[in-house]
Amino acid sequence: RTTARTGVLVFVSIAEHYAEVIADSGIDSRVGQDVWDSVVRDLTAHARDDRLADGFIKAIEATGAVLAEHFPVSTGDSNELDDHLVEI
Repeated sequence: RTTARTGVLVFVSIAEHYAEVIADSGIDSRVGQDVWDSVVRDLTAHARDDRLADGFIKAIEATGAVLAEHFPVSTGDSNELDDHLVEI
C-alpha cells in the first residue's frame, strides 16, 4: 500500500495468454479503464509479435506517464514500493 493509493501492477500470465493492469484506488478513481485497456492492447500486440520485452517497456513507460500526469513528483516524495519484476 502507498500513502496516496497509487500503486500499479502490470500483470502478465504467459501460460494463459492474459494481461491486465491493476491500479490502486487513488489512481483508479482518476484514470478510466480505457487507458489501462490501451496499455494492455499494446503489450499483447508486442507479445504476439514475439517482442514481449518491448511490450513491457512500453507498458511501464505508458503507466509512468499516466502516474506523472495525475501524481507529479513532489519534494520529499519517496518510492514506497520496490520497482521490480516478479516471475512466478
